Amino acid sequence: MTMLTVHLLFSPRNVLAHTAILEGISRAFGPCRVEETDSIEKAAAEASGAGGKSLMILVQPEMAELQLAIKLSQEDGMARWPVVCLSDSIQSTGLDVIPAEDWHGQLLAQVFRSALQKHELIRENGRLRGDLLTIARRISHDLRTPLSGIFTTAELLKEILSEHSEEDAALTGSLFDSTQAVLKIIERVSQLVRASVDHPLKEPVEMGQIAWAARQGAERTAMERGTKMEEVTEWPAVEGVPAWLEVIWSSLLINAVTHTGRGRTVKMDWRELPEEYEFSVTDDGPGVAEAKLPNLFYPFEKLHATHSSKGLGLSIAQRLVTLQGGRCGYERVAEGGSRFFFTLPKTTA
Repeated sequence: MTMLTVHLLFSPRNVLAHTAILEGISRAFGPCRVEETDSIEKAAAEASGAGGKSLMILVQPEMAELQLAIKLSQEDGMARWPVVCLSDSIQSTGLDVIPAEDWHGQLLAQVFRSALQKHELIRENGRLRGDLLTIARRISHDLRTPLSGIFTTAELLKEILSEHSEEDAALTGSLFDSTQAVLKIIERVSQLVRASVDHPLKEPVEMGQIAWAARQGAERTAMERGTKMEEVTEWPAVEGVPAWLEVIWSSLLINAVTHTGRGRTVKMDWRELPEEYEFSVTDDGPGVAEAKLPNLFYPFEKLHATHSSKGLGLSIAQRLVTLQGGRCGYERVAEGGSRFFFTLPKTTA
């Protein structure tokens, strides 16, 4: 087990603090290495070279000293060690600042343990965020290249087969359809991962343009399924992330067109509520079976579970709506059919 090293700075400035700190360290960690120094730079150098876990404790520092300690603790945007400050003059720095009335061994032990645990959680969160961004970018880039090769080969194969038989050439259709489906999954998943890690700012959006683009994307599927799509003539201006909103609309439209049935109608609509706008996709199909209702908007982060929903579209839509401060829902239509909806707040929090 790696031993913890505690770097204690400026301990001579207050005897009471020094005594309480040593007691707190003993209570919190038991045997550990304590390095006392009066130099920020020296403590930072020792912490960098020591390896393992480190904790910096500053006693009655000047503001400039504390800022330097924070600056030197940063590496690649992440803190290399937690910093705890004991001071009765510094009020707020975004760190753990313990006032003089709380300089007691038992309380400081809790503070030290908490600071170390919080530090480890922050670093782990940073690593996971970096991993997700790497996965999103590598999936988006690396998987597209072989798929492009498959697509190009399929086109060549279709051209060769068409010289002999149009029926044989038509067999390549599944290659194109499958390639497009995989590309769409890659795009959706990588976009969702990036969205979960790095949220873009909302901006004014003409919802009519987004709805039109999503409808065009679903047009081919609607024609193949024999489904008619309709939309209202006027749309509101909202605040949101345009790329996310198009994905949301597309997911709801494809879901409706796929499950509604031939000769049915899918309508895109909206209404204004007191604090939000509600947008909906309504169809006159058979509706959703009762057994499927609990898993309609299954959380994306739980899709790895054994008995989770197998669909991605509605789960992705729910996550993107939630990230914009809205909510998703489903309700049966009285005269038959389904109504899927999502909301966006009128004002940005």
